[in-house]
Parts: sequence; C-alpha cells; structure tokens
Amino acid sequence: MEIKNNLVLCPKGHYYNAAVHASCPICASQGAQGSFSHTEAPTPAPAPTPTPGGFTPTEAPTPAPTPTPGGFAPTEAPINAGSGSGGVTQPAGNWGSGGVNPFSSPTVLAGDDMAGPSQVDPVVGWVVCIEGPCRGTDFRLHAGYNYIGREAGDIHIQGDNQISREKHAMVAYYHKNRMFYAGPTEGRNIIEINGEAVFNATQLKDYDVITVGSTKLLFLGLCGDKFAWGQES
Repeated sequence: MEIKNNLVLCPKGHYYNAAVHASCPICASQGAQGSFSHTEAPTPAPAPTPTPGGFTPTEAPTPAPTPTPGGFAPTEAPINAGSGSGGVTQPAGNWGSGGVNPFSSPTVLAGDDMAGPSQVDPVVGWVVCIEGPCRGTDFRLHAGYNYIGREAGDIHIQGDNQISREKHAMVAYYHKNRMFYAGPTEGRNIIEINGEAVFNATQLKDYDVITVGSTKLLFLGLCGDKFAWGQES
C-alpha cells in the first residue's frame, strides 16, 4: 500500500500530511485539551486582599468638611498676612517721640459748648516742639485745659526729665473770649513765655514760645478774632 505525502504548514507553524488529514491534527489535539494559543498568557494582576467582611477594599473618598451647627461648611482660614507681601498689621503704639497719633479720630465730648451736633471736639490751635527731645512734633489743642506732662497729658513730652510726670503746666483756650493762655499747674520747675518766667496764667499770641524744662513749644492759634467753631460763617 502506497502512502502519499503532502506536507502542509498550518497557520500556527505545524507541518502535517494533507493527504491524510484535512486539517492540522496537532492544532485539533491542542484545541481538545483547551490550549488555544502558543503565546504566553499575561501574568494576571494580583487581586486585592479581601476585607474581613468579604468585600474588596476601595480607596476611601476624601471626607467632606464637617458642617457647623448652622449647617454650613466651615470657612477656610485666611492666608497669614505675615507670609505675603502685605506684611503684618502693626499695633497701635507710640506715634513719634511725642506719642501723638496723627491719624487718630477727634475726641468725642460729653457736652461741651464747643461741640456741634456731632459732638466732636475740634482743634483750636497747635503747639510745635522746636527744641528738646520731641523736636518736630506737633500737638493739637482743644478747648479748655491742655495739660503738659512727661508721661501723661494732652501735650505728652517724653524724654525731658525736667518736666513733671503729669500736669507740669497747661495751655488753655477759652471759647467765650476766643483767647489762649499758658501757665504753671503742678510742676516743680518754672515755665517761661518768650524767655520770661510766668507764675500765673498768661495770654498767648501766635508764635509765642513756651519753655517747659528743656523743651520749647511754639504756639499757633486757629481760633481767634477771624474764626471760631460754631460761628464759621
């Protein structure tokens, strides 16, 4: 009996006798065993470890902000101003050597005749330190008494140890006659006006110089014959 040979290469690289087999017998036998490819199967990714309850763990979602008692999420804290370009807000402190804040609001009165409907104590004049520890500092004067002191007072002269702690002297404005006065109060050292010692209240005129301790104060009035609060017109 003669056996015919007709070798054929199957698509998967097997040679078989086409005269005997209609298709590749190797592929048929591998298909029966469940092998469908000669390519190595990819390594499966490890399954996540199940939790004790039998469920696969998932990533926990980002928790939402805890609501406040009113039902609203808390407001994020503002950025620290100290770390930015804005700088840190400075506390109120000593404005210059005279301790006067040039941006402070006018003093509110409790019923002075000088005050208008808004009850604001207006400036009536100034004294400017032209010699002494506070040289260059100006002080606002209001109606009534303006006390001069080293540590306390309307005219606060720091650093002059010849001035009493408080109420060494005074500068006053009397609105009824529109005149200014200066004189001693409780200070131990004598004060001068234009180089002359004064022991009682003495009338002031513009550019008079008051000497208190080692400090000289130049006086300038706003109110007077030409102007007075309450009679601006």
